[in-house]
Amino acid sequence: MSFWSSLSARFYDATMRGLERSCLAQWRPELIGDLRGEVLEIGSGTGANLAYYSDKVSRLVLAEPDRFMRKQLLRKVDRLGRGSFSVVDCVAESMPFETGTFDVVVATLVLCSVRSQKAALAEIRRLLKPGGSLVFLEHVTAGEPHRLARWQRWIQPVWVQVCGNCHLTRDTEKAILDSGFEFVQIDRGRLRGAPAIVSPMIKGKARRGS
Repeated sequence: MSFWSSLSARFYDATMRGLERSCLAQWRPELIGDLRGEVLEIGSGTGANLAYYSDKVSRLVLAEPDRFMRKQLLRKVDRLGRGSFSVVDCVAESMPFETGTFDVVVATLVLCSVRSQKAALAEIRRLLKPGGSLVFLEHVTAGEPHRLARWQRWIQPVWVQVCGNCHLTRDTEKAILDSGFEFVQIDRGRLRGAPAIVSPMIKGKARRGS
């Protein structure tokens, strides 16, 4: 497992380069460029979002449980030299922060692979201040009766094993709503340049309900 995790972390940025050029490098700043206050990013990976946070963010906590990803993330944070950025080792389902700590939680391409979406979203809601926001960009199920959804179901058992617990059939839009959030903005579309089975996506912002 350590070998595959190490290999995945080493080549992650290279494998994502085409997708970044096609759409993600445009969407990331649109989603996080204007964030302010205290921000938590879950599943930060190798730090693809780092360059897009502005000085309006007074504190940024980057949570990444994979030690190989975290090693690269720490290097990038050190190069940026922003003392308000810190890296922590924790999973999205259980994070070591006080209730109501953060103004915003950022989740980009991570809710597909958490062990439990329900638990992770409940933890995100707990950590947000009243009226705080979840900013998200996630690939999702194509939805029934779409033919692509059948392919996602067939391929998922193997995909989960080889792609770090990444699930193809999660209805993340419904999971966010069911966890007590209200959508402020949501865009539904496709990840340009991605394989068809991971191309359906949602992005936007949801507010923590009362």
